[in-house]
Amino acid sequence: MFLKKKNFTLKFVLFFATSLFFAACGSDTAKEENITTAAVDTVEAPVESQEISYSLPSPLQIASIFKKSGLKYKGGVTSSFKDATKYTTNINKAINLGVYSADLSYAVLNKQNQEAMTYMKLSRQLSDNLGMGSVFDQGNLANRFEKNISNEDSLAYIIAELQMVTDMYLDENDQQQITSIVFSGAWVESMNIASKVYEKGKDKALNNKLAEQMTILESIINALKAEEKKDAGITGLIADMVSIKQIYDALPSVKNNPNASEDTEVELSLTDDEVSSLTKKIEEIREKFIKG
Repeated sequence: MFLKKKNFTLKFVLFFATSLFFAACGSDTAKEENITTAAVDTVEAPVESQEISYSLPSPLQIASIFKKSGLKYKGGVTSSFKDATKYTTNINKAINLGVYSADLSYAVLNKQNQEAMTYMKLSRQLSDNLGMGSVFDQGNLANRFEKNISNEDSLAYIIAELQMVTDMYLDENDQQQITSIVFSGAWVESMNIASKVYEKGKDKALNNKLAEQMTILESIINALKAEEKKDAGITGLIADMVSIKQIYDALPSVKNNPNASEDTEVELSLTDDEVSSLTKKIEEIREKFIKG
């Protein structure tokens, strides 16, 4: 998705999201009776003059990237807060919609069907509470998800389609700030899951991807700043995301490589102590998020 200051354009390629999923799972084909040609088309909103552009992936794309790098399933690392009604402010609802979106993607990629159903229901509850529950009814998405719960290929299409219609809904209703807030929650949850799994196996490829994903944090912060005036709570969220970046930028491996914070082409490996420091801060912010 692409976020622009003052102007917004959505250019979401569902085929890209699902192809990442297939690469992660090793699937060659995807079958679902209700998939339409729209699921592989590029959807692009009208482009006006732009000042600054921020490109952010979807939670499914992040989960797929980590999965392809060796991310294994580990029970107990997703959010244990299963009561969506506890979140009362719009910013907490949006943040945890992102958290649940990341948990949903992680569960689907690891064939945890019951867990996936739980996070799908929680996502719908928070969407309802944010006044955008109707997106789940478009294309019969909620029912299709339940019907295809044992087919992870089909679920990838459905999650990608849900992302698309949600972004379009928020764009049409001038609520782009929710997109930035939701993604912040999803990114923190995805990084928390990956770092917890890394602690168990110390996989080098996963280490590299943790560092690589840190390169988009600046874009997240800038996207939030562009929408800061729309919700007073965004200021605190920016501070939380900046605190993670400050920890990362201060790591010796990063300080000794000036391009490490912004260049995804730089393959950076962190030491175990550095990963531990970063994980501690991410976990701290994540706990703050899910407790509301």
